[in-house]
Amino acid sequence: MKKILTFLLLIANFSTLALSPNEMLAIVGAVKYYNENCGGLNPAGFQRMNKGIKRFKMHKTPIPVLEQHPLAISSYQTAKKFGCAGTKNEAYKAGFGQYIN
Repeated sequence: MKKILTFLLLIANFSTLALSPNEMLAIVGAVKYYNENCGGLNPAGFQRMNKGIKRFKMHKTPIPVLEQHPLAISSYQTAKKFGCAGTKNEAYKAGFGQYIN
């Protein structure tokens, strides 16, 4: 019984971590900034971003087109304002720190 409850609890926790399309677009903008101006993402970070894009069926849209979305542009400008260190700090706060070089 304990194993079943633990399993259900884990499933509930993982399902709440799903990103919304808007969050995904914000990440696309920040990733664009970080890749252009800082150390960029490691391969695991690219895979995670691509999985997120696929999950919301955005994988059919080329990333340069996604980057033109107002949320991605806003995220890019925010990252530009805070610079590499700020973008890295925000990535760590959001739980994506392990994907930043």
